[in-house]
Amino acid sequence: MNELLLFFREKLTQFDIRPPDNVLVEEIQYLSHLFSANQKTNLTAITDWQEAIIKHLIDSLLIVKTDYWQHAEKILDIGSGAGFPGIPLALCHRDREIVLVEANQKKAAFLHQIKDLFKLSNLRIISDRAESVAHCRQYREQFHLVTARAVANLPTLLELATPFCRIGGVFIAYKGPDINEEVITAQVAFEILGSEFVKSYAFVLPCGKGKRNLIVCQKIAATPEKYPRRPGIPNKKPLI
Repeated sequence: MNELLLFFREKLTQFDIRPPDNVLVEEIQYLSHLFSANQKTNLTAITDWQEAIIKHLIDSLLIVKTDYWQHAEKILDIGSGAGFPGIPLALCHRDREIVLVEANQKKAAFLHQIKDLFKLSNLRIISDRAESVAHCRQYREQFHLVTARAVANLPTLLELATPFCRIGGVFIAYKGPDINEEVITAQVAFEILGSEFVKSYAFVLPCGKGKRNLIVCQKIAATPEKYPRRPGIPNKKPLI
């Protein structure tokens, strides 16, 4: 544990992210529970400790380096899977209200276990499709910040995420190194959904583990009530 803690702290410091050690220990414990649960349920393809610290924990926390994190009191994460980026953020920032949307029942059950284990009272887990949840008044246009690290094209993610953002709020998509074409392809979706591309943040992950771009999309007008369309359609027929 001590070696992992030192490694985690050192690599986070490269980004000037400095949680207290007790939080870093919780983050590593979370990974330990993930690895254990992964033996029964497919939650992650990454099983190397250092790689998981970089690609799961550090990658998730990079969003705190954006200009939009400081004022984001209510956050929603779409397609959380095993909890990235939502769980690492919830552990580090227990003062923020964070909602995770994950339709897979087994993955959602794991998220509930983590919430109970670490007493994350700031965390809410919704086991349903984002297309359905976004039409609930309790959640529609209620969030300062919406995130997604899910694998989908930007137009699809915009349709799923934008309805959750309050006007003036932002959707930040976790993407790989090449984003220009995706942003261009998403112009129709931006216009239809009441959003616009603002900027992107580029990061190089430690130990040669790749590059990360965070694409910031700001909500500038109310999203038409018909969006998102019924489950599966945003992915099958993206707004392009």
